[in-house]
Amino acid sequence: MSRRESWWTQELINRTMCCPMVVFLQNAWSPVYALGEWPRASWLTALKRSRSGQRLRVLIDDFEACENTTPIVGATPNSIIPPDHKHIRAILLRRAPRVVIACGKQAEAALVGLWQGPLLVVPHPAHRLLTDNLYREARWLLESGRFEERLALRQARGCVNREILG
Repeated sequence: MSRRESWWTQELINRTMCCPMVVFLQNAWSPVYALGEWPRASWLTALKRSRSGQRLRVLIDDFEACENTTPIVGATPNSIIPPDHKHIRAILLRRAPRVVIACGKQAEAALVGLWQGPLLVVPHPAHRLLTDNLYREARWLLESGRFEERLALRQARGCVNREILG
């Protein structure tokens, strides 16, 4: 099997089989792609190199699990692009995850209503008070293989609070 055939076979598997998790961030930002769409491969490379990507490494190993709540890109780090529910539903349908991770308030607000399965809410990786301990706890919950809850981990001073989501 050639390298291209191998890639294509893996891509078909990825598109048709249930994946263990999808990690939703809010919106990407880039002055180059502002108000447009950022090609996924380029965005994933930038995410891996970013401060958010460095923080996410504590939580996940595979950046292919990452998505944004909207395909539209903001112009600055302070850009707030509303979640695109149609976009989120399409990702959930296509990827059929076992667990969804919502990073940040925007992702939480969108996914609490759109996803009825196991949901883990954590602060966005750019949250200024976030500690690696919170992401380590989240990872431990996910790696236990028994995570079937709807739970938010909230950063508190010196500790992590758990909140059951309704």
